[in-house]
Amino acid sequence: MRKLQETLRPELRRPFGKVVNNDELLRAIKDRKGLLISVGDECSYLLIKAGVNPDVVVYDLRIRRKDVIGDIRDVLGKFNDGEVIVHNQAGVIMDELIESVKDALEKGRGKIFVKGEEDLATLVVMMYAPNGSLIVYGQPDEGAVLVEENEEVRNRAIRSFESMEE
Repeated sequence: MRKLQETLRPELRRPFGKVVNNDELLRAIKDRKGLLISVGDECSYLLIKAGVNPDVVVYDLRIRRKDVIGDIRDVLGKFNDGEVIVHNQAGVIMDELIESVKDALEKGRGKIFVKGEEDLATLVVMMYAPNGSLIVYGQPDEGAVLVEENEEVRNRAIRSFESMEE
C-alpha cells in the first residue's frame, strides 16, 4: 500500500497529458491503435454513451465525492467486461488495486469497480499500460485528460508512486 502525502498533491494535479473537451476527446480516440483505458465515472460514461467501448474501465460510482445516480449509474452498470470489485481508500493505492489494474492491462480488457475511491488508479494505469495506449481521466472543472502512454509518462508516474509513503 502507498499513501499520498500532501506535498505530492500539486504534482498530481498537473495533467499528465492534454486537457480536452468532450468533442476533442471523441475525435482524438477515433483513430486509436492501442488500448483505450478510462479512469473515472464521468469519462467512462461519456465514452460508452458515445458508442466507444474502452478496453479497460476503472470507476467508483462517485463524481466529486458524490454518489452517481440515474443514467450514469445505469450505463456504467450495463457495460460488462468481467467486472472485478476492489477496495481502495481515498488517498491511498492498495495492493489489490495495483494487481487488478495489472491483470486487466495484461488481458487487454476489464472493468474494475473500486469501492472507495479510484482517483489514484490513473497513476497505476500509467505505470503499467503498454506504450501507445490512450488513457483518459477527468480533470475537475477543466475536462478530460488524454494521455498517450510512453516511457516519459510511465517514468513520471513511477516517480510519483515511489514518492508516496509505504
